[in-house]
Amino acid sequence: MKRKQRNKKFLAKLTVFSLLILFGFLLGLRKEKLLEFLPGSFSRSTSLKVDKGEIISPRDLKKALSQKDFIFINVHTPYEGEVEKTDLFIDYDLLVANKDKLPQDKNSKIVLYCKTDRMSADALATLKSLGYTNIKHLKGGMDAWRKQGFDLLDLTNLPSQVLPDQGFELPISWGKVVPRLVALGVIDKEKFEKAVNMGEEEKLVFAGNVDIPIKINSQNSQFVVDVLWALGLAQKSLVYEEGPMGREYKDRAGNFASTGGWTLAKGSAMTHYNTHELIPLTAEDQIRVMEIAQNIYRPCCGNPTSFPDCNHGMAALAAIELMVVKGLPDEEIYKNVLKLNSFWFSSHYLTLATSFVREGISWDKVDAKLALGSEYSSGNAAVKLNKKVGPLPFEANFAGGCGA
Repeated sequence: MKRKQRNKKFLAKLTVFSLLILFGFLLGLRKEKLLEFLPGSFSRSTSLKVDKGEIISPRDLKKALSQKDFIFINVHTPYEGEVEKTDLFIDYDLLVANKDKLPQDKNSKIVLYCKTDRMSADALATLKSLGYTNIKHLKGGMDAWRKQGFDLLDLTNLPSQVLPDQGFELPISWGKVVPRLVALGVIDKEKFEKAVNMGEEEKLVFAGNVDIPIKINSQNSQFVVDVLWALGLAQKSLVYEEGPMGREYKDRAGNFASTGGWTLAKGSAMTHYNTHELIPLTAEDQIRVMEIAQNIYRPCCGNPTSFPDCNHGMAALAAIELMVVKGLPDEEIYKNVLKLNSFWFSSHYLTLATSFVREGISWDKVDAKLALGSEYSSGNAAVKLNKKVGPLPFEANFAGGCGA
């Protein structure tokens, strides 16, 4: 009998111990996951006092958005979509840390929303504690919004559209370009191998396997820009005769990042600049290259590709030349340069894609020539775009810039 009692006591203690472990595990979960997991009667947001005047229904919000006069904030975390015309994305539990992003006027109209309305209720209480007096939150959140038949934007998969894991394959091949650049001394193979990480396919390109197409992805983007940079530097081009580097800056052509910055040659880069006929361009081809290059910008500066003063500009010039000599139509050339630019300046083009999608234009429908023009791809455009779009609502662990 005593033995049975001892067993019962032991089982009771074991049960309590197990429950404590489970409770500790739940406490370790992210706060927002607990809010979604727990029944409504136990969630913090339902215990918060929210007046009827602080609630807006999906239908009333839809009407209000047509004549929007309020700051519209998505406070849900992690990102699971958004309602059109959202102004800010601030995690509900990071509002205090990001109060500098909030309007200075404490009487400003603010509407908050999340997925179910639990985080937005919490956020509403936080804003009230900061002194804001004119706040509402969306009843039922995005779930209720969708149930009413209203659309949500979901940018979760946008990075995979702009920068797919497999990258892009261009309709041009490397051919014998790299061995010729090495033979001419435009590329010092030993220096290049030390400076640039190369996979097996890149080594085959150096060996001169003519049928290997030019591909770009997050792993080989440096290789692609550096080889095209060397090609753009060495190839004789009308751009270097009639463009800014052949006119206003003719006597200082060696002072740019794209010329003086090329240190992977044998000897001085300027001994190869605008010297070799590696791509058999006709006079008509040269004019066409110039015309296309004038319409393609890069977000690191305010110059078009017809003024290739940095490595990416000179690399883009070489890509245009390779596609022109193959006879590709202008539209296809712009699309392929956009693919290159997207991996070279990934943050900018993810931001640009976000802006277009929020305007109702999917990334695959964007006019590549327009996207590469000064309005969207120049340095000034990048500054305006970043201010307009703000922080990206999804994780974007991509680099990009003018580094060699």
